[in-house]
Amino acid sequence: MRIYKVGGAVRDALLGLEPTDNDWVVVGSTPREMLSMGYKQVGKDFPVFLHPDTKEEYALARKERSTGPGHTAFNFSYSPNVTLEEDLSRRDITINAIAMDDAGNLIDPFNGKGDLENRIIRHVSDAFIEDPLRVLRVARFYAKLDQFSFEIHPSTQDLLRSLILSLKHLPGERIWQETEKVLMLKNPIPYFELIYSYLGYYLGNRQKFLNYFNYFTPSEFYLYFYHRFNAPSYSYFGQYEESKLNPGLSTPESWWSIIGIHLKERALLDKINKRLKVPRSYKRMSELVFDFREKYFSKYNELDFENKVKSLYKCLERIQPSKDLEFATSVTFLAAHNIIGEDIILWRPFLEKYSEILPTDEEKKLDGSKIQEILEERKIRLIEEEIKKDID
Repeated sequence: MRIYKVGGAVRDALLGLEPTDNDWVVVGSTPREMLSMGYKQVGKDFPVFLHPDTKEEYALARKERSTGPGHTAFNFSYSPNVTLEEDLSRRDITINAIAMDDAGNLIDPFNGKGDLENRIIRHVSDAFIEDPLRVLRVARFYAKLDQFSFEIHPSTQDLLRSLILSLKHLPGERIWQETEKVLMLKNPIPYFELIYSYLGYYLGNRQKFLNYFNYFTPSEFYLYFYHRFNAPSYSYFGQYEESKLNPGLSTPESWWSIIGIHLKERALLDKINKRLKVPRSYKRMSELVFDFREKYFSKYNELDFENKVKSLYKCLERIQPSKDLEFATSVTFLAAHNIIGEDIILWRPFLEKYSEILPTDEEKKLDGSKIQEILEERKIRLIEEEIKKDID
């Protein structure tokens, strides 16, 4: 039985980055032996175990072969005879196919270290083409390593282009798992740029692109993200985080809500969230951003004074500044993106005032409907004052 550190932990260490977690591969062992040593099995399709003390993942060395479309049909072999090199050969790219023994020696049969030094992302073998999920994984590593200016090897680019249309076979959950990891990066934009570049290359034009992927709605996300959330937008977005007006602007939920800014139909946003089974926190924020933008900011110049007040009141009651001011500020800033420019900073003090409209101790003794009536009157008065300032 021999144990090696593998994958991202080795890659990141060689790049001088702090590894976020360690993965281990075990050669020459069996599930029975692992269990007898106190490891807890967690893998269903193939044996993965948690260390009894560190809780880090230890996987038996295995071979795998795709037996169907998508990321759902694979045949695994994990006998004690599987070698380390065979396990590494099933990995997607060479910089992820490096192992390290307990003495710090590298086992690098595919020259991953050389590709790290030369800043190249390259597939390990032609088996790469068996799994369309690797399109998203390569795009994620491309974004993750953006600071190092990695390039994708031409031969790997060819495989990505040939795989791109197979994304339709992927379960929505798997697409979301990769996408959520990207949304947690400092700058996820390269991920979407890369995917769109291959889709655009293959399909030729926007209309064909949208028609082909009508039922694979994440493509809409890639398209709008690429076109709309460009460098100037990114600077605008980061401006408010740096000013510390609202640190919540750089959360994964906020990045995801960018689709709510530019999609033209709420139904399309709902379709994307449903297709990917997006978690509630992401779904809720993206819906609020979309609705606030469409019902107030986008139509501001078309509304008369009375309807401005009504619309803004309804939007603010949905985002509830008094319950979570930072969240409400994030939604407002995102909804107003590229519409009202630098004046957005004036919204923070307004939202603070709005959040402070609460019932007094005496008013709390009143009937609930009466309390609501009193608070509504105060909030509408504040809104009217703010809109009049803007008009004047």
